[in-house]
Amino acid sequence: MNQYVNAGQGLKKVFIAAIGAIVCAVLMIIPVINLIASIGAIVFLVISLLGLNQAGKEIDGCKTAFILTIVNLVVRILAVPFAGSAVLSFIFTLVGTIISFLVTYYVCTSVSAALSTIGAGDVAQKGETVWKLTLVCTVISIVLSILGLIPVIKIFAGVLSVITTIVSLVAQILYLIFVNKSCKAFGA
Repeated sequence: MNQYVNAGQGLKKVFIAAIGAIVCAVLMIIPVINLIASIGAIVFLVISLLGLNQAGKEIDGCKTAFILTIVNLVVRILAVPFAGSAVLSFIFTLVGTIISFLVTYYVCTSVSAALSTIGAGDVAQKGETVWKLTLVCTVISIVLSILGLIPVIKIFAGVLSVITTIVSLVAQILYLIFVNKSCKAFGA
């Protein structure tokens, strides 16, 4: 019997929530349904938290990711009153970016470790690839954000930022594939 049944079911919620969040993000660009998409994004955040909490019952890194997701939500809420301050807004965005990476890191590394214990090393390797690719994108994004503050380099940083965004999108797709395959490996 699989010892990670809760983890599989929790990761399935995380997967569904991630897909839903992407759909909501796309729908937010349509003014008429912006509010509905925003409410949907909150619902999917709650589903993701429930999934991380459930997976965290069997995989400690998912519990850490659950806590970090809550911390990130608090950071994003605290950032709202400082939106008018370029420096404080930049700092809050930077902290949020780092926390988002850490959530991905803890999910990928801890789930990969659990997958290895049940003989699903091929899926586990995908998790290792995802967090490393996400790390590279996060570091480049942070460096480009800092360089973007320098007027002479701003255009160059903007072009590289577009490339980084595309690679980050690929990393997100690979993350979704990893989480989906992990669910299946755990029997969910």
